[in-house]
Amino acid sequence: MAREGRKHDDKKSEGPGGDVREKYRVDHSELGHGHYGVVRKCQNRTTKEYFAVKTIKKAKVGRLETLKREIEILKTMDHPNIIKLVDVFEDDKYLHLVTELCTGGELFDRIIEKTKSAEGHYSEQDAAVLVKSILSAIEYCHTVHNICHRDLKPENFLFATPDAASPMKIIDFGLSRFDDENGHMSTKVGTPYYIAPEVLTRHYDRECDLWSIGVVTYVLLCGYPPFYGDTDAEIFASVKRGEFDFPSPDWDDISSSAKQFIRRLLQTDASKRPTAREALEHPWLNEAHKSSATISNIKGSLERFIGMNKLKRSALQVIAEQLTEAELRSLRQTFNEMDLNGDGKLTYSELERALEKQGFAGIKDEIKTLIRGLEIDANNTIEYSEFLAATMDMNYAIREENIMRAFQHFDSNGSGSITIPELVSVMGSEEHAREIVGELDLNGDGVISYDEFKAMMQGLNTHSSRYQALLDSESHPDADGSLAKMTDEKLSVRSSGGAKAESKKNFFSRSKK
Repeated sequence: MAREGRKHDDKKSEGPGGDVREKYRVDHSELGHGHYGVVRKCQNRTTKEYFAVKTIKKAKVGRLETLKREIEILKTMDHPNIIKLVDVFEDDKYLHLVTELCTGGELFDRIIEKTKSAEGHYSEQDAAVLVKSILSAIEYCHTVHNICHRDLKPENFLFATPDAASPMKIIDFGLSRFDDENGHMSTKVGTPYYIAPEVLTRHYDRECDLWSIGVVTYVLLCGYPPFYGDTDAEIFASVKRGEFDFPSPDWDDISSSAKQFIRRLLQTDASKRPTAREALEHPWLNEAHKSSATISNIKGSLERFIGMNKLKRSALQVIAEQLTEAELRSLRQTFNEMDLNGDGKLTYSELERALEKQGFAGIKDEIKTLIRGLEIDANNTIEYSEFLAATMDMNYAIREENIMRAFQHFDSNGSGSITIPELVSVMGSEEHAREIVGELDLNGDGVISYDEFKAMMQGLNTHSSRYQALLDSESHPDADGSLAKMTDEKLSVRSSGGAKAESKKNFFSRSKK
């Protein structure tokens, strides 16, 4: 089985073309299917790494160019909780989208499994971990790409592996669109139970995503939604009223902090909802999010860190050093748990032991490769500062004020750009410094401007046409509302339900496609 999240050597295709089967060996059996096509497992013929390939029949897509423009922008997405688009191929009849392979199933299915357990729902700690992952991804979408998702629901989240502590990924951006700050969105899209009231009145902004996250949080903690009805119309009427409660006995043992978090997100006045960034700072998430969940992500974090150029690594270290104790508390606790001899460094054996506890047994060679790949210490140990740079929440790294602080650190003479001499001290040689400038210098002036540095920190390739597309709102899918055709399909519900006493049973029968 492939190790999901492992850094692969292939570069993403710069545009559709070619035969997908020349590069990948595609399985005949289906992993899943939908209205537009099927999903199969595939293997890179060169690297032997496994991926998933979604094959879309072009004749079934109403506006193919819109889909293609969406794909080009989604290629720029680079976040641990958003599924990675790796390759795109096109032939006469089909589009083939190659993504990282997720084998852990949908969040929806795990919620169903939880309802069969003695507890009947996710624990607050586990729910907070998932909600924090969702918010982290949505803050990235809102802040970096100015994209509103518009269809957040448990069916649109996949787990990377079957492991209970597996990372979770957003998989469907079919209804996402560019959020023009000078106007409002008006297309009524979404899914019953999760759709925000302002979407139903066709006048809304990115705050609709926060409402959906509030509904998902509610469902995680009790197993059924806060708004319900026998028909779409009844559900929508309930959503518009925005009235909900925390019925006994299901909510008796849920903390007041969790309930307050949900109330903040489920405010009918969208302007009163927190932003994704503000929601991430809510006490409930920080109280419930324990360091044990962080340990399970250490391996993937270190792999991503190794894949970065040395300037970005150094920049992350600068940012990590500026974070407050509150922002670093869980990471400090995790580091201390892993640092068994308390010497302020992580050795190969300490890292191996921590990962084995999280189910990553039998990967000794990979752990050695990880530590060597960091190129940090002659003794092959990881210092605390490097650990923070590699594992801190990447939402801190993409914040404007933190990026500017890091840029000013390298721009030692305050000229407004980072020069080759300034880079030499970071890179260790002029040759390596010129290499970095060549990689990041978009306009060819021989220095790294703030915009070029910012693009690097936010995971964008400044030489790519996709980077230029991101800066141009007209090139974003649904800029003209062209995804509206999917609305009726997304809003359709296939079965009826009952009243409040039947809400859990009817929720599951009505939600699953």
